[in-house]
Order: sequence, then C-alpha cells, then structure tokens
Amino acid sequence: MRRKWFKPYIIILTVITVAFQIGTFFLYGFTFRLQLLVFLFLLLMNSHYQVINASNANSSSLNFPLLFPIIVFFGPPWASVMATIGLISLDELELSWPVFLFNRASLGLATGLGALTFHQAGGLSNLFLALPVSLIVYAFLNHLLFIIGDFLRTDGTPKLGFFVLDFLRTIPASAALSALFYFAFSRFDVLGLLGAYFVFITVRSGAFLGHLESNYRVSVIRALLRAVYAKDPDLMAHLENVAYYSKRLAKACRYPIWRLNMFDEASYFHDIGKLDISDAILKKEGKLSLDELEEMRSHPLRGIEFLKGVPLPKTHKIMVENITGSHHERYDGTGYPHQLKGSEIPLEARIVAVADTWDAMVGRRCYREPMAIPDAIAELRRVKGTQLDPHLVEVFVSVVEEDMARGKYAVGEVTSLVTFL
Repeated sequence: MRRKWFKPYIIILTVITVAFQIGTFFLYGFTFRLQLLVFLFLLLMNSHYQVINASNANSSSLNFPLLFPIIVFFGPPWASVMATIGLISLDELELSWPVFLFNRASLGLATGLGALTFHQAGGLSNLFLALPVSLIVYAFLNHLLFIIGDFLRTDGTPKLGFFVLDFLRTIPASAALSALFYFAFSRFDVLGLLGAYFVFITVRSGAFLGHLESNYRVSVIRALLRAVYAKDPDLMAHLENVAYYSKRLAKACRYPIWRLNMFDEASYFHDIGKLDISDAILKKEGKLSLDELEEMRSHPLRGIEFLKGVPLPKTHKIMVENITGSHHERYDGTGYPHQLKGSEIPLEARIVAVADTWDAMVGRRCYREPMAIPDAIAELRRVKGTQLDPHLVEVFVSVVEEDMARGKYAVGEVTSLVTFL
C-alpha cells in the first residue's frame, strides 16, 4: 500500500535538492574554478571503481573524503552539485529512473546540508569540531533518506540496527581521510589532490594496480557479454541473474570476502560455452533429441576451450574454469562432464549450480513460463543431496524467504530478485 508514495517521495526530494542548490548559489555566489573539473573527474572515477552499489547507503563513507575539500573551498552549492553529478556510477545508469533520481537527490541534499553545517559550525577556524559534525550530518541524512525510500519501496521493516552500526563504523575512517584530502589540496593544490587520491584508493583496495586490473577484467567481461547479447539476449540476462544470485549465496554462506569480487566476476562466465552452441538447439521449444542433448551438455568443455583465449590472471582463470567446467556436476556424482561428487566439486561451482538451477526455474524462457517462487523453493529442496549441495540449498532458500518476508516480492510472484538491485 505504501509503495504508491515512493515516486512522490522522490519527486519531493528532488525538488528540495534543486531548490537548495539554487538558493545556496544565490547565498554563496557562483564562482567556477578549473580545479572543480579535477574533483569531478576523481569523483566519477571513485564511483566507477566502487564495489558497493551507489544505491546502497553504505557507499556514503567512500564519497565524503573526496567531497570534503569542495565543501571547504567551494561551499555548499558546489559540494551539492558535485555530489549529484560526480557520484554517478556506470551500474547506476542501468537502474530504473526512480531509483536513479533518488540516488542523485539524496546524495546532493545530504552533501549540501553537511556542507552548510560545516560552515555554520565555524569552518576552518573550528576544523576539529566542524569536520566531524559535518560528516555526521551528511552520513545521518544519507542513511535516513535511504531508510525512508526503502520503507516506501518495500513491504518489509528496515533493519535500523544495521544502519546504525554502519554509521558508527564509518565515521572515524571517513574523518581521517577527509582531513588527508583537505590538507593535500590546501598545501599542493591539484597535485596534492591526486597524491591523496592515490593513497585513498591504495588503502581502500589494497593496491592501485588492483583497480587497473579489475577495470581491465570488467572490460573483458562486458565485451563478452555484448557478444552474448548479440547471439541471445535471454542468455545474457541468465548470466547476469546467475551472477547476482551466486554472489548473494556466497555472502550468505560466508565465502571469503577477499575472494568475493573475483568470484562475482568469474560467475558471469559459467555458461560462456553456449556461445558455441547453435541457436537451433538453444532456442528449441520442444524436447531435445539425444544428439542435441549431447551437444548442449558439451557447453562446459566448450567454455573451458573458449577461456583459453581470454587474458585473465592465473588466480582468476582457475576459479573461472572451475565454475565453467563444473557447474553441471551433480552432488551425487551423476552430473557432467566428469561425474565429480560432493566436495570433489569446487565450492564455487556448487554455489553457481544452485543459482543456475534457481534462475532456470524462475527466469522467463522462450519455450515456457517461469515457475512460481514457492514451487521453485519446493523443487530446490526436492533435488538437494542429489543434484545440489544440501547445505547451500537451505542457505539460499533462507535468503529467498527473507526477501519474501521483507516484501521484495509477493508469494507466488515470479519477479526476479535482480529487479531489486
């Protein structure tokens, strides 16, 4: 019932944000400096490399340090505008317009009011008080606006405890990094800003080269997905869905967090071998013949052959090959292509197998209608211990049931979880 208020909430929030920006420009004046273009570039870079989606309130702590010098030297209007246009990630462009507009308005308003608080609290003359107060206002508003939006968008109850813990956890590190950016920019201008950004991403990611390498891998994946889409749009949607479900299951079963991004990338490749399967078989509406079934079952090995020409790091290639070559092995040892059994099947492949089976049931196909969510859950439980890892099935079912309890989709509805990314 309350979902009908989500779009009006977004429109009101957007109007308030724009009015704030116009009003503060009249109050503080409109002075443009070339350094703002450097800030805009770095903000866009930061959003592009962020692991956490921009629609998630957790992203706030990663943004404020770069915004803080803008707050100090350019004032609330430019800080609000830069947050609005400079924190757009590539993934965000694929979101629905209400979610995209909400992200832009909430970040812009939270940043603008945080900046206004900084200057009202004494600014540079009272830096050690004004900085943390400004950060707290920014983070609090960002989280609050997200909680309200999430409350209106779903039928579930917001997890306030999670937001409080995240809010408290991120304040100290954000304050320290904000001070780093301020002092670097104030002492060395743009060169100091670039140096501070290098330190920032190195600390956050573990290594600057890791960002470059990750960007390269993502580019390869996207190029391959474009090829998949040209061949079969439904197959590309399947790859994306399975990658999403796999990541959620991996998180739920406490998969090592330092390997999660690698696993997320690798899971996109699980059905890449289907690029070498004829459309007549992939899109056939009737039952496959024995020869056609044999060709379809060859796609894991075809995928391994295909990956030999993909320039991936050795550590990634091992994981990708495990997933691509083993996601159709069965827990009881009757799968293909190598009849692996139980723990002989790599964990990553077992995770993807659950996600693959789930999307095969609830995803829409050219030859059948999707299965209802309760029926799909029942089918997962029916094949656990034979086709699928029983522990992973129960973990995944708990994730789905939690989403249902939170109102992500109604019982019996077949809407994909990816809709709510």
